[in-house]
Amino acid sequence: MTSKLKRDQIPSQEANNWRASFEEEKRLTFNLEVSQIVLQKETYKTLAGENENRLRIYLGLEPISENGKLELCAFAVSAFLLGSGDVYVDYETPVYKLEEQNVDFSLKSKEVIDSIRRYRSWRLGELDAENETAAVRKFIYPNAYLLTKFELHEIFNIQNKKAALLEFGISKTMNVMISPEADGNSGDEPNVFNYSGLCPPDCDDRSIYNS
Repeated sequence: MTSKLKRDQIPSQEANNWRASFEEEKRLTFNLEVSQIVLQKETYKTLAGENENRLRIYLGLEPISENGKLELCAFAVSAFLLGSGDVYVDYETPVYKLEEQNVDFSLKSKEVIDSIRRYRSWRLGELDAENETAAVRKFIYPNAYLLTKFELHEIFNIQNKKAALLEFGISKTMNVMISPEADGNSGDEPNVFNYSGLCPPDCDDRSIYNS
């Protein structure tokens, strides 16, 4: 019998599938070098503060090296809840670069912004427009991640780990697309929508059809 998952925990089999999908995507649309991305406990404590604010991780690109390789990097900032909604706003400082030893980049905000902009240019297929797969990256790769407080609290406060490793995976799920039925009188492409929530996790556990 498998043990109960902790909040925000991904089952190991699913995590391995995500990793395998990412390795597959590296042969198709992902042409970046990835160094180890680490969040240290002291960095977490500084950014989360007494209120255990959430952390937002921005993806960036290192300056293009002499050999032309593009390398992914990441920066962490603190994000606080604005009002009573679900909007989380960044504190501009402090900001840390998540290398093996985290580096305070609070006095290098222009470098951080330039790095994020380079990544977004890559994501939009602008850095290597001749690559035929570049145009689809924007559908696969996000700009940033808003981490929950629960996973970091578990790692750093409950398990008392000194650092957390950030790695990437891709989840491949068949989703539903909804569009107006064509009436045959218009040559225009119909609008396609996806306002659905996937089950799981958006399930009605009380339904007889989900028992």
